[in-house]
This record gives sequence, C-alpha cells and structure tokens, in this order.
Amino acid sequence: MHRDVVKFVTKCDICLTYKLPTHNVLGEMGRPKQCCRPFQIISIDFIGPLPVSRKQNSYILVVTCCFSKYCLAFPVRRATADIVIKHLEDSVFLTHGIPQTVYMDNGSQFICEKTIALFNKYNIPNVFLTPKYTPQVNLVERYNKTIVTCISTFVKEDQRSWDVYLPKILFAINNSVNEVTGYTPSFLVYGRELVICGSHYVDNDLGDEIVFLPRDAYAENIGYLSKIFNKVQASLWHHHQQNSKRYNLRRRFTEFNEGDIVFKRTYYLSDKHKYFNKKLAPKFIKCRITKKRSPLVYELEDMHGKYLGPWHIKDFKLSKWHIFWFCCGFFYL
Repeated sequence: MHRDVVKFVTKCDICLTYKLPTHNVLGEMGRPKQCCRPFQIISIDFIGPLPVSRKQNSYILVVTCCFSKYCLAFPVRRATADIVIKHLEDSVFLTHGIPQTVYMDNGSQFICEKTIALFNKYNIPNVFLTPKYTPQVNLVERYNKTIVTCISTFVKEDQRSWDVYLPKILFAINNSVNEVTGYTPSFLVYGRELVICGSHYVDNDLGDEIVFLPRDAYAENIGYLSKIFNKVQASLWHHHQQNSKRYNLRRRFTEFNEGDIVFKRTYYLSDKHKYFNKKLAPKFIKCRITKKRSPLVYELEDMHGKYLGPWHIKDFKLSKWHIFWFCCGFFYL
C-alpha cells in the first residue's frame, strides 16, 4: 500500500506543475569548446533594453571570443536582425576572420532568415542556439554581467551616459590578464600588448636612427604564438576540468530521449492590469521531448502539440520517479 501511494503521489500532474523540485538541478557541465585560435568560436547576445542614452542607444550587442576572451560591444538603438548582420559582418567577420562556430540564444533577431542567410553566405559550419540564460554554455552571458556591473559603477545617477563609458570598459577588459588563459585578450588577438599610456614612448626613445628588425627574427617571434596558443588551449582544458568538479557537486546527471514526458519551468511575468501574479501561476508545464540536440539541450512541445523551442535541461523537473525498496526504505533514482 505504501509503495502504491508513493507512486501515485510522485506522478501527480498537479503536484508536479505547482510544487518546486526537491532534487538537485538536472544536467552536469558539458564538454569544453574545442578551439585553438582566436575568433574560431564566438558567442553573441544583446544587453537591454537600457535607459535611452543621449545618442538614442538602448541596447548593447556583445560578441566574445571563446579562445582569447576578447570582447566586442556595440551600442545600438534597436535589437534587430539588420543591426546584428551589419556589426557581425563589418566588425567581426571582415575584421577578425570567419568563425567556425557561433553560439547565440533563440532571440528572434538571431534565428530569422536574414541572420541565418549571413551564416550560410560565409559557410559557417556550426551555429548553436542556447536557450535563455545558460552561462555554462554561452560565454557571452558572463561578460554581459561584467559589462553591466562596470557601467553601473560609472553612470551612478546619470544613467543616460552609459554608452559614453563603454569603449573605456572594453579597453580595460581586453587589456587585463585573464585568469584562465594567463594572457591579455589583446595579446592573443594581435600578438602584442597594446600601449595604454603615451609615456611608454618617452621611456623608450628611438634615437636618431630607426633600427629595423630582420625578417627572420620577426618570423621567429611570430612563431612563438603557436606555442602560446597551445599553452592557452591546455589551460582552457585544465580550468574546465576544475570548474566541472565544482559545478557538478550540486548537479544531477540525467538524460532524456525523444518522446519522454518532462515538466518545464515557466517564466511568467506578473501583470497588475490583468490581475495575474506569477507567484500564483504554475511553476512548470507538462511537455514532450521532440528532439534531442545534446545531452543538455532538448526541443519541446506542449501536450497539445505546440512547438516550444529548445530548452536547457536545468529548467526540467523529473516527471516520473523510479522507486525501489532497499531493506526497510526506498530510494529515488
């Protein structure tokens, strides 16, 4: 009798819809990104809407390099596909080269036909959509927090001046030694440290004659970059292993298949005019998995067949508990 009651309660749709889960968050950290050079893998996202600046900007388009940690940010007026295409093509693809992989969320400006056509135009083989806030997958999410924090320390009460400080913030980020790589992002991208003060030239007087570096010596110096890139690649792998151990301590490994029933977390917004409060709304909705993109990302549809898009496993709750008896107790798998 006790076992039957437990089975019935743990499969109750109403309880699974309204009650918060007691088990650990599902999904361990994924595999590290395989990259060996700057701008081979990039991630893009928008910050905003922010207060309209005096230049009429409301959003920031952020692009980060997953290898060098180099960050680009463009203040824009609207978060549209045309804006994304213009800055990606002019300031990223035709400046730093064509990437092999692009990570972005499933915003309408990223998944529309115009943006996909841009990726096809340059034959970019891998384009991945990361659902909602997933900093463990999309590097740019972490840089978004850093940029917003830096902006807030500068603007204080005058929040309309946020785009004035953005270039200085980016310069500071790109010329600070990264804890993971051990180098500044600017050095890994340009092969040299950027001069941050004009006094550098005063202390290093060239004299009357300019001494040119021989081509062989210059080529030898450039050749050291490949060794540095190998060192950075090993450092990225090492730090990923360390982060995985800490991240997985409070995570639960679970994997689903197509056709499985899961409960997905809802993200409602309260609306006073519609007499709706998210605290009283369902915390989860019952869904069916239609496609398995990876062990961490799944495409869902509701029980009426409506497509819900890709979702990360961290937003899932187990819909069915397997129970077995051991001695006088039982354990949840």
